[in-house]
Amino acid sequence: MVPSPHISAPLGFPDLKLSVPYADAIRYAQFRLLMLAKGELKSFCEQHELPYTSIVGLKNNSLKREEPRLLQRLLRSLAVDTEVIRIPPNSQSPRFLFPTVEALTTFQQQLKCFDSGNPPLPESEAPTGGAESPTP
Repeated sequence: MVPSPHISAPLGFPDLKLSVPYADAIRYAQFRLLMLAKGELKSFCEQHELPYTSIVGLKNNSLKREEPRLLQRLLRSLAVDTEVIRIPPNSQSPRFLFPTVEALTTFQQQLKCFDSGNPPLPESEAPTGGAESPTP
């Protein structure tokens, strides 16, 4: 008997320390969507086969209910790999599970920058502190 290519590894219990709540995931996605240049959202949605109207609703926080699967697809399109989990199983709001500590740390650092309103700029683009010339 030939094994099916669709068989995946056994599903283990997730490491909950690698998860974030829906609210953090949607806030991150909204910030990332705001980073797109004006007029680029439609082509982004077409390129990633995302429903434009729903993504606009997500971006503007006007969706009538949580859309965890749509949010997961969007995050993956933004190179943020997550899985949707419900812990506890009867919870109303899902959590987003990251594959590694590094992925979670990067997500949290970026979200912190977005929340602060001061994303760090590369050294070459950072504004200088003044017009003082160095002393010899």
